[in-house]
Amino acid sequence: MHDETERLILAAIPLGAPRVDALLDEVVAVLRAEGLILAGFLQERQPDGEVRIRDLATGGAQGITQRLGPGSRGCKLDPQALAGAAAGALATLGADPDLLVIPRFGKAEAEGHGLRAVIERACERQIPVLVAVRQDSRPAWDDFTGGLAEELPLDRGAVLDWCRTACRRSQKSNLTPCASGSFAE
Repeated sequence: MHDETERLILAAIPLGAPRVDALLDEVVAVLRAEGLILAGFLQERQPDGEVRIRDLATGGAQGITQRLGPGSRGCKLDPQALAGAAAGALATLGADPDLLVIPRFGKAEAEGHGLRAVIERACERQIPVLVAVRQDSRPAWDDFTGGLAEELPLDRGAVLDWCRTACRRSQKSNLTPCASGSFAE
């Protein structure tokens, strides 16, 4: 059995509902108002279907999808854009933010790419990480986190409580990197 402090580095919110992006927006706004320093990204879907991520450290936004043309059924994620975003996020971790927010653990991360290195570096630095996990990527997430996922409700109050507790404990304790908690819908 794992003790509670091991569950305060990573948290996952399930992706099956469109409200996860709105929830992350709300949580980020509240935590910033409380004075926490945040890194990572929020995801925004544009009316034309383009997906953009907004950098929480710089405020900049960039597209992470590519136009594949009519009738295309392939993945629209732009791996180069995501790699560029990851490089920027890795640099911001040197400032030791209170919390890292990652809007998706999806196919790219499941395959060892995307923002996975950012999550790993945050764990190494014992920076708490809040992540939304795609349902089809859940087995890869469980492998990545060692199966230590703690299930919590997809609820603003529960997410805020976890973030506050994780940030407090990471500042006061020597936590075990890459333990996890997760939110169940």
